[in-house]
Amino acid sequence: MVKGLSKIDYKSFFKLDDTSRTRGHMYKLVKVRSRLDIRKNCFSQRVVSEWNKLPAVVVEAESVNSFKNRYDRYISEMRKL
Repeated sequence: MVKGLSKIDYKSFFKLDDTSRTRGHMYKLVKVRSRLDIRKNCFSQRVVSEWNKLPAVVVEAESVNSFKNRYDRYISEMRKL
């Protein structure tokens, strides 16, 4: 969604982190503060931390299939540790 590979506008779910950082990838998301429990358990809140943990090589994939393959390789490597 963030890279424009889907028809869904990511801005209705996520906010990109616009601060310049030297760590991680360029598609970091900001976790918006929630005061209601129902919002805290929403998809767009739960995935932010996990997305931000992913390495740049996974996040910056050129296609959805490429992302899936890189993500699967990353997860399998993490399980070996």
